Amino acid sequence: MIRKKLSLTLLFVLTLNVFSTYAKSADDISATIKDSKTKQPLEFATVELLNEKDSTLIGCMADSKGYFQVTAPAKVAKLRIRYMGYKTFDAPLKEYDLGTLLMEEEASNLGEVTIKGKGKTNKIDRDVYYVTKEFRAGTVTSQELLGKLNGVNYNRYDRSITVNGSSKVLILVDGIEKDQDMVKNLPSDRIDRVEVIKDPVGKYAADGYTAVINILLKKDYSGVDMFITNTTFFDFVGSNGGDVFTQNFGTANVTYTYKKLNLFTSGMLYTGNFNIPAEYVKRYGELTSATTPKDEDHPNSSVNSQNGKITFGADYTLSKKHLVSAEFKYTGSKDNSSTSYDLINSLSNVILDTTFSFNKTRSHSDNLQGTVTYKGKFDENNTLDADVRYNHSAGNSFNFYEQDNFLSETNIKSSGDFVRTNVNYMHQFTPGLSLDLGYGNVYNQSTSKLLSQSFTQEEYRNRVSLYMSYRPIQKINTKVGGILENYNQKNSNKEVNQTAFMPFVNVQYIPNKNFNVVAKYHATSEYPDIDQLTVFKTAQDSLLWSTGNSNLKTGLDHELSMDFNVMNFITLTPYYTFSKSKIANYVRVDPENSNFYLSSPVNADKYNRFGASLNFTIPLGKTLFWQNRFDWNRNHMAYNGESYSGNNFNMNLSLFYVNQEKGWVAGAALQKMQRREIGIQGYSADGNDMMILLLQKSFLQKKLDVTLLYILPVKCLNYDQTTLTQTSSFYQRTTGSLGLIKSLAFVQLSYRFNAGKQVVKKVREDDSDAVKSKRGGIGL
Repeated sequence: MIRKKLSLTLLFVLTLNVFSTYAKSADDISATIKDSKTKQPLEFATVELLNEKDSTLIGCMADSKGYFQVTAPAKVAKLRIRYMGYKTFDAPLKEYDLGTLLMEEEASNLGEVTIKGKGKTNKIDRDVYYVTKEFRAGTVTSQELLGKLNGVNYNRYDRSITVNGSSKVLILVDGIEKDQDMVKNLPSDRIDRVEVIKDPVGKYAADGYTAVINILLKKDYSGVDMFITNTTFFDFVGSNGGDVFTQNFGTANVTYTYKKLNLFTSGMLYTGNFNIPAEYVKRYGELTSATTPKDEDHPNSSVNSQNGKITFGADYTLSKKHLVSAEFKYTGSKDNSSTSYDLINSLSNVILDTTFSFNKTRSHSDNLQGTVTYKGKFDENNTLDADVRYNHSAGNSFNFYEQDNFLSETNIKSSGDFVRTNVNYMHQFTPGLSLDLGYGNVYNQSTSKLLSQSFTQEEYRNRVSLYMSYRPIQKINTKVGGILENYNQKNSNKEVNQTAFMPFVNVQYIPNKNFNVVAKYHATSEYPDIDQLTVFKTAQDSLLWSTGNSNLKTGLDHELSMDFNVMNFITLTPYYTFSKSKIANYVRVDPENSNFYLSSPVNADKYNRFGASLNFTIPLGKTLFWQNRFDWNRNHMAYNGESYSGNNFNMNLSLFYVNQEKGWVAGAALQKMQRREIGIQGYSADGNDMMILLLQKSFLQKKLDVTLLYILPVKCLNYDQTTLTQTSSFYQRTTGSLGLIKSLAFVQLSYRFNAGKQVVKKVREDDSDAVKSKRGGIGL
């Protein structure tokens, strides 16, 4: 009985200790910082506690809601708050519960302020940037502005955006997922802040994104805003088989905003026409088939692409804290490619004969997609987000291969329906403790038809995610949780049911304002698609066929890394990734016919990668901008007793000069972004190396912008994209030259039209926050 009472007493004491950890101490100073006019929270304002001689005793930073809480040291006498573009707040400290503090903007900085080190805030899973006039200078579109952020690269050639070297990036607008071509071409002067979420969680992590960028727009415009941009690439030196035009991107965005309603539409058209010299060597045992060496002046491979997109949508604010958004989109694409080879066939190095092969592929697809999103904020501590998406796709893929007397022709028709639902709830218990709870499900049905055969796949995914964020002391932040997901896949041959847990751990230590380190452990999943599962065979040549693998399992990658952040513009990240179920391609002798070879995807037994990356972005005054990224890694993959290893080194260096008064921008960039993706029996190279020169000028009161870009013909860079596969009895090396990008030039024209007015939100004198500040806080 005594032992039982002691146990209850200990439990009671421990419970009191836990709650006392989260409770506000009598010695804690707390307040919420807001704009004196709009009453909006001032995120991440700098707070200092001073003694009577104005010497700093301790400092902290407000959170995303403008709230701070800090334990008062001995001899504290004054409070000082700093925020870019606002008057410094200085006041004697007479009470500790300050309520709401209202800060006034500097009269000389009502428009924009100069970006400095404090323009960026490094949090435990993201970087927050405050976009200023100086930082925005030299950019026209949102994608150009994003390219100036540390760790973010905008490739002006293929218009891709990467974060820390990965292209699996999703861009949001005000926290809402919208058409990616539209959000990349928003006018840069509409952007207020940018969040680069380097460690996405929940639905974003489960969908395979390695980074999420959230663009937060200004809310001070009412009317029509139209933005049109077109980029055309020219080949004047004849590297593209005589075709002068190689690529053309055209986009148009129109937005109408009035009070609670925001309507938008966007269109995109793309055409690409490439003529590429290619070569290969293939060995099947003692038999070798090799092409004649590639001829840069006479390309033997052509790729023609056309795709377009039209998007309509609307955002409507139901009340001050509830918003509904809907978007509907149609996308269509057509791709045609053909390759012809003159072949030399030999047996044991003795030439047998010469022959000719021809391969042609043709595909098209149509997609209809609708998405409805809800964002709600019930109070300061509770928010709820939800979205539902439906997508219908249809298309076909035609493949023709001919070599001597061998002829293969396949025409696979495909269709699919996709439904995705996500619900996410966030609750903040205290300023240092919050909960993020989410649920999502995916249903995907895909069907492929070849003649009288049909292959159908049904995929069900249900996931629950839970994350806790906790700040035990001012210098330490933690975020811990994960995703529990059940994956069920049915196809014409079998049914597979799997459950995976994807943990997430981030721990940040902040010894001072100029340095912090984040230790991380994450796991991500990789799901096979219908092309990797289907059992249909397609001829690659007269001896090699490719097919899917209905026994494929979900791949699960684990990564350990550390971010060392120095002075808000330098980040060093060593990392290590490993997996026992990586999905990769594998070539073997066809088990059904030993005279042929079969290529299909499998789950590799072992995969690991280790390396380090370095990012640093330095604004040199108001006119020069210097950005750098370096990454080195070593990869290894093994399966069934076979393995391959290799190194990668990538870098991106850029230097730009901006003259705001005259509207000039000049710059140069060196990009070495080609990398080798390691496989079980070799590798495949992707990405581009290039060196560019850029000149940009604005006209018509900055409504029209003209950009000229030239890719220098630098010989020391690598323009060949090679795929290598080698086994004990099979060898294949295929190389396509992208030398045509040397000496390419492009012209980009952008025009901005708007008809509306700037609006400033008015606040009544009896605003509850203002009244609260007069009653219980210092106020202004």
